[in-house]
Amino acid sequence: MADHRERPDAPFTQVELRAMWTYGDGAVTVKAYWQPGDTAGAGSWALVDQATGNVQGEVRPGEFSRRFRPVDEFSDVTGFPTYLGTVIGSDGAALVDLVLDRNPFMLANGPRRAARPHALMVPRRHRDGWSSATAQELAARQTAMTLIAAWYRSLNGGRVMFSANDSPPNLDYLRDVETASGTPAVGGTDAAITRNPRQEVQHAHLHAFYAEEGETQNHESSAAQGHPVMAEGNRAFSDALSGDAVRIEGDGTRLAAGVRMATQPWGGSYCSYQPGLGGPFWVMPALGTSQDEFNRRLARADGLLAGPDPKLGGAVNLVRPSLAEAGRRDAAQRATAQQRASFQTFVARRGLNPRTLAVD
Repeated sequence: MADHRERPDAPFTQVELRAMWTYGDGAVTVKAYWQPGDTAGAGSWALVDQATGNVQGEVRPGEFSRRFRPVDEFSDVTGFPTYLGTVIGSDGAALVDLVLDRNPFMLANGPRRAARPHALMVPRRHRDGWSSATAQELAARQTAMTLIAAWYRSLNGGRVMFSANDSPPNLDYLRDVETASGTPAVGGTDAAITRNPRQEVQHAHLHAFYAEEGETQNHESSAAQGHPVMAEGNRAFSDALSGDAVRIEGDGTRLAAGVRMATQPWGGSYCSYQPGLGGPFWVMPALGTSQDEFNRRLARADGLLAGPDPKLGGAVNLVRPSLAEAGRRDAAQRATAQQRASFQTFVARRGLNPRTLAVD
């Protein structure tokens, strides 16, 4: 939680902006947060300019949700060129989609150098975080994790590491929807509900990072740094995680309940880490020491750099190559097209239809 009512007239910092949800009305995109009123007031929504961090104006409750909708870049991943497949329930309902990250961590930048796949698992129904997913969605996610782990193993013995950056449900907006419909909103708080500042897309998604069993050279990093850079692969990860991380036991709904309880002191936002399909499941604050350590491990595994990120208030973040770099977008598109074909072949050999992967 973050109480923005007490802040001075100075612009919001980058960290504060990243902790706000982004909304759009079809014409403009803004950051916005709920300002609870005093005993005599009904409260209002403050609109914040994303570039300057300055408050641009206010909108009355009810009117806000009639005009604005949360931006959701994963509203239709089946239309992505990197879409892989969908896990469905026993009733045929789509539960979890699988899609490739369009910006691979390591590209095929030379003869016989294969790009690493980087798959994402996305609930079809909008969720701000996996802790609010249904039992069916969590079972579908487990099916997707099992399938991705097996696919990675078929690619030269690759291992998998799962991670997510999750936010709590955007209850401020949901209460505003109730107000707009004429339903009295209940259960309000005296502080705005904030989202995970590390969550790049406002829709829950689980990362499946590929890691080689042993060391491999990252040729992109080697070219950029002027000397051979080795990626440690799976050796960079371990089951243990110290600092402010909390280990959660169980699976399915029991796991989700444990996550909700453990993350209450952090306002419901958290990052997660799970090495391997059957490895321990850890949650940690988005801007704490354990998440810093996780990013350092990820950098070593990939042969990349990790360092303080001003947009996260100096918290450690992974430094990824950008699609804006010369030639990288075209190379990334070729790589993900090859990986998509590989996944389709993998599921076809098992007699599966990627668009109707049944929960197992």
